[in-house]
Amino acid sequence: MDSTEVLGNAGMTAKSTQARRPRPASPDSKRDGIIRSAAELFLEKGYENVSIDDIIKVVGGSKATIYSNFGNKQKLFEAVVQQLCADVTIQIDTRPVGTLDEQLTRIAHSFLSKVLSPQILRFHRLMTSIGRTFPDAGRLFYDTGPRTVYRILTEWIALHQQKGNIRADLDAPRLAVLFHDMLIGEQLLSWLTSASSDKDRAKRVEQTVRLAVTVFLQGCSPR
Repeated sequence: MDSTEVLGNAGMTAKSTQARRPRPASPDSKRDGIIRSAAELFLEKGYENVSIDDIIKVVGGSKATIYSNFGNKQKLFEAVVQQLCADVTIQIDTRPVGTLDEQLTRIAHSFLSKVLSPQILRFHRLMTSIGRTFPDAGRLFYDTGPRTVYRILTEWIALHQQKGNIRADLDAPRLAVLFHDMLIGEQLLSWLTSASSDKDRAKRVEQTVRLAVTVFLQGCSPR
């Protein structure tokens, strides 16, 4: 084996070793990991009962890591609020595929499947309990959560108003709020207060979606 072949094999070995070597986590993935871990702590213990040290015990690193990424505990909590709200809104499926009934049913189910999940229900309970103590966090929750859902629904309604599928003389933002509230009003309250059981959950959600879609489309169909 000549020297060129030896060098070539050595290079291939080095490349193979390098390829197998795990890449360091990106700053964004580390930040996301901190947010996700902190979210579970806040949801389990409440905002006031979680310290920076508690978070460090779970995610590792040091206080400098938390402060360099977020500034302080309050800013970290705000990042948690934004992330959990985004987890809901990103799931809403507004693809203009199928009939209006099919589209609106898909929107409703994609929204409710996430907003009524155990984690998001715990999140709602937390925000309800601390809203008056931390009004900035409460406003952030409303802006990135419910208000964003209203906007997504408004855009879908406005699109179909332009196509002539929904009455154009009706106010799209108000229609969005009404449809949202038809879906979530009873469902959210019953689950937040533990008035519903897992046994009848799927059935009640399906009934609510079916009736809300029917009422909405019948009331908004062009005359």
